[in-house]
Amino acid sequence: MTPLHNRMIQPPHKPDTSDNLEQRLFRGTPPAFTPNLAVRTGLGSTPFAARRIPAATNCCYVARQFTRETLRRWDLHPICDDTVQVASELVANAVRHGRNRTTRSGSPQAAVWLAFALRPRTLLCVVRDPSRLQPRLTCPAPLAERHRGLPIVNALSTTWGWTDDRQTNGKSVWARLSLPEA
Repeated sequence: MTPLHNRMIQPPHKPDTSDNLEQRLFRGTPPAFTPNLAVRTGLGSTPFAARRIPAATNCCYVARQFTRETLRRWDLHPICDDTVQVASELVANAVRHGRNRTTRSGSPQAAVWLAFALRPRTLLCVVRDPSRLQPRLTCPAPLAERHRGLPIVNALSTTWGWTDDRQTNGKSVWARLSLPEA
């Protein structure tokens, strides 16, 4: 079982052996059914960190703090600001639009999770929520205060997308950020 430290999942580091699994998972193939987020999303084979995000008014604060802490631990200071913004926008969307209104907020089915996986040339940011509602990239009106999250994610990430999880009635919205040149 994956150890739980300070409400974060930290599986032991194992070398990455299959980029094919990652490509399959993020093109819509339903992952295996398991309560372990790392196994379910196929991210447990790389440096990985995940945290359950409360569906509360401080959700973005929690996401930003977790993102900063994770990137500091992985020595990824050059992409910290962009990653914090991407994670915050994806979490805000998941909490605002991704929660099932009929599910109790404390139940496992209502959980919003933020996860990071360090890949060879990119950092993968994944936010999982219990809704199957597809995210839509729209162009907001010039003075609009809402609907700016996905355009920000689109601008700051190399690529982004989403995966429907039919077995657990939810979805994962993900974004890739390029790692700085070594």
